[in-house]
Amino acid sequence: MIDASGSVGSANFRKMKSFVSNSVSHFTIGSNDAQVGAITFSSQPHFQFALNKHTDKSSLSNAIQKIPYQSGGTNTDIALTYVEKNTFTAASGDRIDAQDILVIITDGKSSHPPQTALEANRLKQRNVEIIVVGIGHADKAELNKMASDPAYVLYATDFDSLSHIYDAIHSIACNLVFTTQTPPTTTASTTTLLTPPFIPAGPCIDEIANCNQYGVTICHGAYKPWASANCAHYCEFCHESGGATLPTFAPIIGK
Repeated sequence: MIDASGSVGSANFRKMKSFVSNSVSHFTIGSNDAQVGAITFSSQPHFQFALNKHTDKSSLSNAIQKIPYQSGGTNTDIALTYVEKNTFTAASGDRIDAQDILVIITDGKSSHPPQTALEANRLKQRNVEIIVVGIGHADKAELNKMASDPAYVLYATDFDSLSHIYDAIHSIACNLVFTTQTPPTTTASTTTLLTPPFIPAGPCIDEIANCNQYGVTICHGAYKPWASANCAHYCEFCHESGGATLPTFAPIIGK
């Protein structure tokens, strides 16, 4: 969700588009991987493209560079309402098994701060995680109210400094995906926790194709449970014997 209000200006808007394009290039883009949609906002929200429109980095980058600059006011609240009703929907490519993440990029204070906070909270109640990028004199108090967590608020002192936060956005987004993909399995009587590295019986394979993109850091520490379930082969958590995979640790069952 990209601020295209009058305070941005056409030259800085081009810098914002380059920032967005470079940011999404850090992810694997595809119908079964990361999907990216875009809207701009000023006095009104402007739909640019849906989550399922572009399934490779090249077409996505080209589409971002073609986004027009509108100018106008900063009606962030109206844009958030538009996102809730039109972006994270099945028709736009939203997947029920994927974490929804909204990145808001803005350089100023919204025209209606109380309503902006209210609309952001509605999205959070729908399990949409919100990351906010503030530029220059953006209102820090308002950014914190919009974001899902204070740690998800990033600042750039000016438009030329946006390049300094590529890695931060990638890190936050990946952490959100890891967190939402590793909940314990809970029933009325038992809670099953997988103690890494626990590998279910079956072939020693990676459940996703891009484990190497995350690097070996996912094989250790807090990410280990997620890596055990999704990147067992890459992290060398298991070994094959006659086509079967032997678990290193058994699951812990708590009643």
